[in-house]
Amino acid sequence: MRSRADWMVWWLVFCLPCITMAQNLLQNGSFEEYRTCPRQDNLLGEAVPWYNPNGATPDFYHQCFPTVQMELPPRSGQGLARLFLDVSWAEYLATPLKKPLVADDCYFFEMYVATPTPNKYLSGTIGAFLSEKPITSPEKGLLPADAQVIDNALTTSIPMLRWERVSGYVKAKGGEQYLTIGSFKKLPVFLGYFYLFIDDVSLLPIKMDLGNDTTLCGRNSTLLLDATTPGATEYRWHDGSTAPTFRVTKPGHYSVTVTTPCKVLRDTIRVDYALDFDLGRDTMLCAGQTLTLKTPPDVPPTFRWQDGSSTPTYTVREDGLYTLRVEQARCVATDSIQVRFVPPPRLNLGPDQNLCGAEVFTIRPDFAEGKFSWQDQSEAVIRTVGQSGFFQASVSNDCATVRDTVRISYEDCGCVLYTPDIFTPNADGQNDVFQPFGCGDITITSLSIFNRWGELVFQTAEPPFAWNGMYQGKTAPVGVYGWQIRYQLRQGTGVLAEQKRGALSLTR
Repeated sequence: MRSRADWMVWWLVFCLPCITMAQNLLQNGSFEEYRTCPRQDNLLGEAVPWYNPNGATPDFYHQCFPTVQMELPPRSGQGLARLFLDVSWAEYLATPLKKPLVADDCYFFEMYVATPTPNKYLSGTIGAFLSEKPITSPEKGLLPADAQVIDNALTTSIPMLRWERVSGYVKAKGGEQYLTIGSFKKLPVFLGYFYLFIDDVSLLPIKMDLGNDTTLCGRNSTLLLDATTPGATEYRWHDGSTAPTFRVTKPGHYSVTVTTPCKVLRDTIRVDYALDFDLGRDTMLCAGQTLTLKTPPDVPPTFRWQDGSSTPTYTVREDGLYTLRVEQARCVATDSIQVRFVPPPRLNLGPDQNLCGAEVFTIRPDFAEGKFSWQDQSEAVIRTVGQSGFFQASVSNDCATVRDTVRISYEDCGCVLYTPDIFTPNADGQNDVFQPFGCGDITITSLSIFNRWGELVFQTAEPPFAWNGMYQGKTAPVGVYGWQIRYQLRQGTGVLAEQKRGALSLTR
C-alpha cells in the first residue's frame, strides 16, 4: 500500500505532465481528433474545431486513411495538417481558443513545420495571429493580419521533411479568442511553389506554481518541485541550482526564479515534515557493549518497536535490525538502524619450540575475527624459521588487538657446523661441491681451501660458501686438502665469532 508521501511523488511524476498538456488553450492541437476520417485532400474541416478562414484549400491527413500525400509521419500521434503556398495563393489553419486571453498576461506559442522543398521555404513570413474575432476572406491570397509570432529562425537550409520548431511569445491585449496559422508577410513569386506540413500546435499560459505549503510524513519522504515553464530561458533555485525541478528531502523554505523573454516569475513553498525523527546511522558495537535507542521528544503515544514493545527506550544487546514505527493522525513514519556486534579477535601461535642441529619449524598461526600481521612485517602468514628468536604476531579489529609470541631455541641440544669429509667434483650431479652447513644460529662468513703444502687454492667471503674443485681455472688434482671456516654463533642475546679447521679428500 502506498504511503501519503508515495502518492504525492506519484502524483507529481505522472500527473504534472497531464496538467501541462491541459494548459494548452487549443483543442486538437496535434490533429488527432476527426469528425469523419479524411480520405482526400482539402478536408481541414474534419479536424474539428479547425477551419479554413479563406477561399483556399488546406489539407488534413490522418493515418486512419494512409495516403501518399502524407509524405512524412506525424511528429506525434496520427494526424497532421498541410498548407500550400503559391503565387497569389495562401492557405491557412484557424481554430477558436478554449478561453479568451487575459490582458497583459504572457503566452507561449509553438508549432512544428516540415517541407519537402526546403529551398523554397519562406523565412520571416510563417507564423501565428491571435485575434478577438475570426479573420476570414473569400479571397485566396494573404489575410490582412499583423501576426504576433513570425518565424525568423528557419532558413532554406533546413533538412527536407524534418520537423522544425516555430515558437514565440505573445503578450495579450485581452479578449483574443482565435488563432490563425499561415503566411503573413509575403507569398511566392513563381508558380508551383511549396507545401508546408504542420503538427503539434500549442498555446500555453506562461505560469508557474510550486503549489501550496505542505507537510510530508517522515524524514524518508521526498517531494519533487516542478517549475517547468513554457519557453523558460533560466531556472534559479534558492541554492543556486538551475534544473527545472528540485527534490525536497528535508523541511524548509524552497523558492525559484524563472526567467522567460516575456516576464520573470517567482514562487516559494514551505515544506514541513511530520514525525521527523532518526534512530541514527547503522552502527557496530564491541562484544559486551549495549546501545540505548530512544523515542523522539514529544512523540505521539502510538508507537511500537520491532518486537511490539512500546517503552520510551530500547536496549540493544545483539545483532539485528531495530525499527521504531510512530503514528500520528494519518501519518505513519518508521526508521530503522542496523546494529552489528564485533567479537574480540583471537590468536594462537602455538607452544615454544626447542630445535636441534639443522632442524627448522613452520609456524602456523590459528587466528580469527581480525586482521593478522607479524611484528617484523613478514608478509606470509605461515612461515618457516631456522634460527633462535622470539616471533610475535597480532590480530586486530575495530574493537581490540591481541598479540601472541612463540620462542624458537637451538640452545638445549647445541648448534654445530657440519662439513663433508670427501667430495667428488666429476659433474655427475652427486657430491660435486664441498659445502659446509650449520643450524640456524650459525652464520658462515668465509671459506678457505689449502693444498697439502699450505698454499691457498680457494677463498670466498660471499655465499654460497662452496668449492667446486677448481684451481686457477683448472681441475684441482686428487688428494687431501685443508679447509678453514670462519662463522658467527648466536647464543641467547649475544653473538660469538668462531672458526673451525679440518681436512677433506678430493676424489674422482
